[in-house]
Amino acid sequence: MEKILMTIDEIKDLKNAFEADGSQAMGVYLTKAQATELRHELHLYYGFDNGENLTTLFGMEVMDIDAESFKID
Repeated sequence: MEKILMTIDEIKDLKNAFEADGSQAMGVYLTKAQATELRHELHLYYGFDNGENLTTLFGMEVMDIDAESFKID
């Protein structure tokens, strides 16, 4: 079963795992719920809201904020 919500640290860990074999993570796809929770977490960390559209996470372009499932490519 896929984990629906993730923290920023969990996404960073998944990116690092993806890149462990020398691959480079270029894009990330987030579900609507994940994007909403990450936006909230970023607001708690930094004290302001950049708006609905996330642009990058750990050097990966946010390709979709309404994807069917989480994916790094």
